[in-house]
Amino acid sequence: MLRTLAKIVAPIVMSTVALGQLAAPANADDLGAKRRQLEAQRAQAASQLNVLKASQGQIQKALDALDHNIAAQQAALDGARQAADAAAFALQQAQKKEADAAAQVAKLKSNAADAALDAYVGRSKTATFDALRTGDLAAVARQREYFNIALSSTSATLDQLRAAREDLLAQRRAAQRARQQTEARRSQAQASFVGLVQAQKQQQQFADQVENKIAVTEQQSGQLAQQSSQLANQIAAQQAAQSRSTSNSSVTRTSGNICLQTVRTITVACSIAAQLDKMLGAAEGDGFTFTGGGYRSPDQQVAVREKNCGSSQYAVYQEPPEDCSPPTAYPGTSMHEQGLAIDFMWNGSIISSHSSPAWQWLNTHAATFGFYNLPSEPWHWSVNGH
Repeated sequence: MLRTLAKIVAPIVMSTVALGQLAAPANADDLGAKRRQLEAQRAQAASQLNVLKASQGQIQKALDALDHNIAAQQAALDGARQAADAAAFALQQAQKKEADAAAQVAKLKSNAADAALDAYVGRSKTATFDALRTGDLAAVARQREYFNIALSSTSATLDQLRAAREDLLAQRRAAQRARQQTEARRSQAQASFVGLVQAQKQQQQFADQVENKIAVTEQQSGQLAQQSSQLANQIAAQQAAQSRSTSNSSVTRTSGNICLQTVRTITVACSIAAQLDKMLGAAEGDGFTFTGGGYRSPDQQVAVREKNCGSSQYAVYQEPPEDCSPPTAYPGTSMHEQGLAIDFMWNGSIISSHSSPAWQWLNTHAATFGFYNLPSEPWHWSVNGH
């Protein structure tokens, strides 16, 4: 049982040591590296918690088994004690019976001796001489016969008592052996009981250690989560600052007759740059950082048609937009070519579903800033919904 417990506790100790040996990030100024390190520590702590809780279940099963064994051994010990007490009482009774029989044999021996003495030299002496003087030999013979009968009866009784005493002696010896055997059984049961109780104490200590390790690891995991959240906030603030810096330093340029401006990595017509900047700032305040594609040159619109519709002359210039996948406007007709539409991305992916939290935010707030969704394309927002 103890070897089994050691096998259960060993991986717990090793996993605790491993958690404490994680190295610090190579570059302390790299917030991303720090957060990745914390997330690795959190994953390891979660793995360790799984091991600890599984071990806790195993230890509880072992404790339950020990409780059952202790209860059974307690019953065996009680039975052994009762048997030992009964054997001791039986021995006492056998010894008493043997002593009584010995006393009775002794008393009968004494009575037989007195009878023999009385017959020869005691109370019957005068009667015998009188019978001899009177010549009554028949009386003498009868008296003699009576004495022989009495002596014979006493002798038979003594023989019976001797046999009974021998039987009692055999019973006493048997009782003595039974007492020795039950005492040995009681001692063995007592030793087993003490051993089980000791094992139970050690098992409980292991259980307490595991419970303590679970509490410590959960506390560590909570601290790691808090630190990771703080770093995430710092990274978001840093990215927001960089985005504002990029927005403030963006260069206004023209394409043909269109004035263009890059707002937080998205290039749009100058006429909507301010309202787009306000909307992206409001979104960041609510926890949404949007990226995406805005202005497309005529050549870029042709390339998109070739990708979504086909490379033939018909596919690029004549195939209906709705037959393309996804639907794509003819070259020269797209709001993107005017810088008045944006295909939004969130968390590195195009917004492809109306159930997306990002789409729901835009659906609630975008109209306030002058942007409307094309219903068939969750990602496409423009100043007129086309």
